[in-house]
Amino acid sequence: MEIAWCSSQHELGDLHAIPSSATDELCVTLHSVKWDLPSTEHLWDFPSLVQKHAYPADELMPLSCRGRVRGMEPSRGDVDDALGKFSLTLIDTLDTLVVLNKLDEFEDAVRKVVLDVRLDNDVVVSVFETNIRVLGGLLGGHIMADMLKAQGVRLQWYKDELLHLARDLGYRLLPAFNTTSGLPYPRVNLRYGVLSPNSRTGTELDTCTACAGTMILEFAALSRLTQETVFEDTARRALDVLWEKRQKGNDLVGTVINIHNGDWVRRDSGVGAGIDSYYEYLMKAYILLGDDTYLDRFNAHYVAIMKYISQPPLLLNVHMHNPTVSIRSWMDSLLAFFPGLQVLRGDLKPAIETHEMLYQVTKQHKFLPEAFTSDFAVYWAQHPLRPEFAESTYFLYKATRDPYYLQVGKSIVESLNEYARVACGFAAVQDVRTGRHEDRMDSFFLAEMFKYLYLLFTEKRDLPLDIDDYIFTTEAHLLPLSLSTARPPCPRNMTEEIFTRSCPSAQTLFPNNPAFTRTIRDLGYSVTLACRSPYSAVSLPPQPDASPLGLFSLKFITELVDPPAAEQQGISPLAVQVLSPPFFGRTVLTAGPAQFGMDLTKQEHGVVLSEPYQACAAISNRQEVQGKMALAQRGECMFATKARNLQEAGASGVIFIDNAEGSCSEEMVLFQMVGDGSTSDIVIPLVFLFQKEGQVLLDALSQHRNVDVLLATKPMFLGEENTDQPLSASQLHEAATETRTGMVTSAPDQA
Repeated sequence: MEIAWCSSQHELGDLHAIPSSATDELCVTLHSVKWDLPSTEHLWDFPSLVQKHAYPADELMPLSCRGRVRGMEPSRGDVDDALGKFSLTLIDTLDTLVVLNKLDEFEDAVRKVVLDVRLDNDVVVSVFETNIRVLGGLLGGHIMADMLKAQGVRLQWYKDELLHLARDLGYRLLPAFNTTSGLPYPRVNLRYGVLSPNSRTGTELDTCTACAGTMILEFAALSRLTQETVFEDTARRALDVLWEKRQKGNDLVGTVINIHNGDWVRRDSGVGAGIDSYYEYLMKAYILLGDDTYLDRFNAHYVAIMKYISQPPLLLNVHMHNPTVSIRSWMDSLLAFFPGLQVLRGDLKPAIETHEMLYQVTKQHKFLPEAFTSDFAVYWAQHPLRPEFAESTYFLYKATRDPYYLQVGKSIVESLNEYARVACGFAAVQDVRTGRHEDRMDSFFLAEMFKYLYLLFTEKRDLPLDIDDYIFTTEAHLLPLSLSTARPPCPRNMTEEIFTRSCPSAQTLFPNNPAFTRTIRDLGYSVTLACRSPYSAVSLPPQPDASPLGLFSLKFITELVDPPAAEQQGISPLAVQVLSPPFFGRTVLTAGPAQFGMDLTKQEHGVVLSEPYQACAAISNRQEVQGKMALAQRGECMFATKARNLQEAGASGVIFIDNAEGSCSEEMVLFQMVGDGSTSDIVIPLVFLFQKEGQVLLDALSQHRNVDVLLATKPMFLGEENTDQPLSASQLHEAATETRTGMVTSAPDQA
């Protein structure tokens, strides 16, 4: 095998500290991974397929082979706030086409945006999503077009049209910041703003920390490209408020904040959903803009994160006012970006540890579930093709040149091709346990996932631009470092505080020694995941025959103990009790709660199947549903949408049944159903059953004409004295299990 190309220091960094045999092994591994990627070449031709089937719609529906147009498909709640009838995917993918060296396609795409995209649409959009995807996409596209035009070969007709569109969009987003605090409303009407009678928005009281704190890169770039400071000043003012509202005793921030008075609404603090890109933008604002204030704030937050939230390799949320105790034992997939951010700061050891943990989760489930527990069990089963794990993989490879991360990248590509690729694209995975697809492909799949994977497997010399001259936004759009008006010094005299004030240059910060990353992964701790045991960590001596690509080696906290199931889940299970003959209350099903709707009623209700079963459209059997407990299947639209449709039809409550075949409460982690951001109008009780428990109810309904149920925090049994203490999770599980196997002869003992 030819490996001569691998011998230069430029390609693999400084290998002098590695024995020659190891160097040869690394080169062979690197070569084989780089070029042994089945179906990878045609992977990069995929953007043209999107334009064929989706343009000018905002997104591609890969199962239906058509574009998703807002208002013409069932509402998906907040998810649809990214859609603004502005050809979202096309704009979000502009600079990806340049990175992929598809310059003809890029020029054609720029022409389409210039000729066809209009922003004066009467549609309410997410300020956060529109900023990072559309404003960022227009800016990245403009910067690429300007670069190619300057080369004198392409786009000689281009006259800053994308920048003019970006400026137009920036002014359409500015009304969202007209609040007492300076924190933005979460949504804005592109035509009417926020407070206009026609805006259909402006009643919101709060926003997430990331939503308010992820504006500075795009807004500052827009200001510096147009010489109009209003954008950068506005975004900075929002960051100033978040900094001022931090918990000053520990420098933590919460997840949701009131946009009018600055009070924290949700006080859980972590690095995942709701906060993630706020931290990212503080660090990257320092890199892009050269302002020490951003770095000082990031460093203060980072110290707090590593003190309270980081439990290597885990990153667990804490209460911002009492951060010494973790408030949940599960993690969401958005935190997968954090190892990449740690690479930028130069803190490689925890980055390697957390990334390795995430890799093991992906190997167990093929993809990273939306949320997973500390023992890698699925908590939320969806995978909407999120790119954060690929992003961190790219940054770790760039920093270390360890071919292990090429193997990780290869596994991502293979999983996408095997489990997500469909006839017209790549489909989101609705449930990683079953592999069932969802007719959804978010624009970030092309904007981020494609870009990071392509860069991972492409040599710098083969790119049409010098990637080190740019910084990635949170949507992976490329902004040039030349935008900085004041470049901070890059100290070469590195002390024990080596990374507190430095420029993130891989050549300056990192040893480029793959052996270093193996040392971190091979810590001598091996995790054995036993069935039904949340934590089983066994310390073993180092293994001399370990694979050069690393063992499944994690430094787990050995004092972790097996918590009670209900405590581990952080959710109190509810009961659906079947009272009608021949069940007489002996059939009890474990149910999950909702974060919205009214408290459970203690009255009996008849049960009826909703038509349509998924309840995403108007209910056709309204007469049968009135006054009854409706059964509706999960999927296709938000829980809140189903609840509103059934409430409007007169249902007394809703029992949602999981659409994942074979799911059951004994094996799955209970979760709380969440709303769509505005659920005060939903006033009926709601519970959730996994598929096996739901099937018990469906079978009862098919066999018996009348089925009555009771929704409660505990089951009630004939002849037993009522008590205010609910049954434990294990008692509910026992009752439900015995019922399913036909063994219930008496009620379980009361606590």
